[in-house]
Amino acid sequence: MYKNDPCFLEGTNGAAVLLMHGLTSGAAQMVPMARYLNDFGYTVRCVNLAGHGTYPEDLLHTTAEDLIAKAEYDYADLASQYDRVFVGGVSTGGLLGLYLAAQHPEIRGVVSISAPMWLVPGSFISRDYPPEQVWLDRPLGVKPGLFRKYHIHYEKIAVRIFDELRRLMDIVRDASLLERVTCPVLAVQAADDDVADPESVDHIIEHIGSTCTPLRLETGGHLCLLNTGCYHIFAAARKFLDAC
Repeated sequence: MYKNDPCFLEGTNGAAVLLMHGLTSGAAQMVPMARYLNDFGYTVRCVNLAGHGTYPEDLLHTTAEDLIAKAEYDYADLASQYDRVFVGGVSTGGLLGLYLAAQHPEIRGVVSISAPMWLVPGSFISRDYPPEQVWLDRPLGVKPGLFRKYHIHYEKIAVRIFDELRRLMDIVRDASLLERVTCPVLAVQAADDDVADPESVDHIIEHIGSTCTPLRLETGGHLCLLNTGCYHIFAAARKFLDAC
């Protein structure tokens, strides 16, 4: 089993990509995509979000502002070494990619996968928890395919982090923020996403201040980048980056 250690893959084409994972997971989630892009010459850095890749207790104190600050730090570090930098990620990582692009017009492009503008009711993230509940138990269990190696998440989740995700969604969903994104965006969304409302991609298209290319999938779920057909997503991302 892989660990959620940050991953850095040196490329050959002078361009770098910052990839960010989803809530409660870790850097390993982005490794298959990172390896694919690296095979085509891109330098790729997979990072852990604030409060992730450490201990479950850290999510008791992590805020939306912490998530943003860590993403800003990781971007600044990569941008200090490369002139051509792309950003992106899945779910919360996709939201943070859009946020960074709104703040940094020099970013060349964003690959946003399953970024939630709204949540699907009834998922473990969107359900209402009683005020006295602190933890959610979510065992890793036996997972199929790429999930077995790369979908490594906290088995004990501080439920308050879901409120911080909602706060981050409010920040990124704001039309005044999205219209400040001037670089091209590739927005990937599966119709059967059970966490991010599939209409999220329509909101991005409507309010983004640049061109947004949607990649709409019939199946694949919220973590489509680890599901059957993921290499179709990787190939589309590589062609998008090449064209930026």
